Amino acid sequence: APDRLRFDFSHDKAVDDATLAAIEADINQAILANYPVKVRYMGQQEAIEKGYMALFGEKYGDIVRTITLGGDGDKPFYSMELCGGLHVSETNDIGQFRFVSEGAVAAGVRRVEAVTGRGAQALIAERLDVLDRLADRLNAPVGELENRLEALLDDHKTLQKNAEQLQRKLARYQFGELLDQVQTIAGTNVLAVQVEATDVDTMREMADWFRDKVKTGTAVFAAIQNDKPLFVATVTDDLIKRGLKAGDIVREVAKVVGGGGGGRPNMAQAGGHDASKVGEALAIVPGLVTAALK
Repeated sequence: APDRLRFDFSHDKAVDDATLAAIEADINQAILANYPVKVRYMGQQEAIEKGYMALFGEKYGDIVRTITLGGDGDKPFYSMELCGGLHVSETNDIGQFRFVSEGAVAAGVRRVEAVTGRGAQALIAERLDVLDRLADRLNAPVGELENRLEALLDDHKTLQKNAEQLQRKLARYQFGELLDQVQTIAGTNVLAVQVEATDVDTMREMADWFRDKVKTGTAVFAAIQNDKPLFVATVTDDLIKRGLKAGDIVREVAKVVGGGGGGRPNMAQAGGHDASKVGEALAIVPGLVTAALK
């Protein structure tokens, strides 16, 4: 299109923002320099011998269209290309140039897309509008947006850290109350309960607390996360030696809710689909322990 282009080139990794900015600045400098664009037709071989650049992947006929930018008098050409897709008499006719995107299209091949002229003006206007709206939302001048955003991100990290600490305290308090539900099954401690936990790490930490507290036993913790049931099971080392494994327990429990899972003998986790059957799944834990320790 007159105001949009794409260019594929060989490269084994993404082009960083600083490099793209430098290329963009160089192109816009050439546009401002208002180089004359001269077109000549000649044989393909002659053009290549004279140093005209041919783009990989392009097919050229015996007679090719060549362009040169600049090069008046004793000055060297800014660019010499076969065809080049440039149809202006002077580079200033392009107006301005802005990259839109850069990405991979195949192994070892990258693609940049850009806009020129009115397309570049529209892109700049759109981005300036976004900056203005952000400035209004953040109640800060455009020039201070970066600092304001950094401050907000720092505040978010602090709040997140505080929330995690509070979640851990709540989990520890909840765990203390859950110990009242420990049963003695087949001569060992068994706990199978549903807990309030926002992530699996909290559940695994509860499992660690259980092993530290009871010294011998097995526990299965269940929670509903994103409307899906999640289970974490733990078994102390003495019971592992007797044939009870966390992976086996959690796998059977997960079957009840239409899921699966596994893990190490002392710690395992599983997920499922039917949250309404969590209670039913936990109810089979005592029987699993009894069967394994016979």
